[in-house]
Amino acid sequence: MNLFDFHNTLFMEENQFKIAEIFEERFNKSVSKENDKREEMNILMGNLANNWIKMGKEIPNPLPLMGSIWRSGEVGILFSNTGKGKSILGVQIADAVSEGKELLNLQTSEQRIIYFDFELSTKAFQMRYTGETGASHHFNEKFIRVEIDRNKQLAREDLSFEELVIHSIKHHVEKYNPESIIIDNISYLAATNEKSQQALALMKLILDLSRKRNLSILLIAHTPKRDVFKPIQLEDLAGSKALSNFTDIVFCIGESIQGSDIRYIKQLKNRNHRVDYHENNVIECQLIKENSFLHFKFMGFGKESQHLKSVSNTDEKENLLEKITHLKEKNLSNVKIASQLGVSEATIRRKLKIIDSSQNTDDDER
Repeated sequence: MNLFDFHNTLFMEENQFKIAEIFEERFNKSVSKENDKREEMNILMGNLANNWIKMGKEIPNPLPLMGSIWRSGEVGILFSNTGKGKSILGVQIADAVSEGKELLNLQTSEQRIIYFDFELSTKAFQMRYTGETGASHHFNEKFIRVEIDRNKQLAREDLSFEELVIHSIKHHVEKYNPESIIIDNISYLAATNEKSQQALALMKLILDLSRKRNLSILLIAHTPKRDVFKPIQLEDLAGSKALSNFTDIVFCIGESIQGSDIRYIKQLKNRNHRVDYHENNVIECQLIKENSFLHFKFMGFGKESQHLKSVSNTDEKENLLEKITHLKEKNLSNVKIASQLGVSEATIRRKLKIIDSSQNTDDDER
């Protein structure tokens, strides 16, 4: 190899080395950009299970807001039939939390709390917490009440009424910086919350608000008129049932046959604690007004069955026959009727024979 060829070979090898470096640098930059893009899109955190335990120990334990029924950092729902005292209990909870005083024999923690009242007008609220002498209940300054400003424009082209309400809730949370809020009632957040998609979208907003600000949130919900013969179940939440899937706690107020002023409180769900106030240990209360304050007065504990109307076996059978007759008139199949009534298809067939036999007897007597 002559000197020219030797230098030429060195030059080519050197260029190839530089080209390789350039490609490697470009590849590394491309990989880095891709990794950065993936990291930006990643919304999850991964760690060893033991490390999660260590981190969890550094977070303060949740404080009681209504004993074990509702605790700090939790999102929950309180529901009952219309006119059974949901708003009264909601205000009572807010009043107790603002002072850190006992509530229905349950421990609370002193916190700033906002009560978003979409039920009562200013005058109705004043009258509810004013006595016959004209003296009014004095609330703690850590209790902030918010109602809809009827002087404002409640409809916009770019935002729905529900979106305006949610925006306004966020505004007041930033303004007053509370640790807990109560929203009365949930229909003002989503008029169509019975649909799972809307329920999921709503709860994402609620959970996001709760987690980002470490905010405890209690939503109050209405239910349709329910059968007073049966114990209250999660299914009685009806339109808002889909919402309960995303909450930490659910509890309710039940009416009682013991008196028009008697109520009971029952837990239906608690994701973070055992359910203490179940059907065999409900909280019994009396709805009274003392010292200008309308509230639930603690009476003791009892069984839910003691507050429900009893129904005889004969009444049950007659009621079942009436339901089957009604559904059969709608041309439903035996299988669909059985599914709706929660019995077997064989039971429907037997009952239909009894109904046919009874109708034939009536025809003969005519």
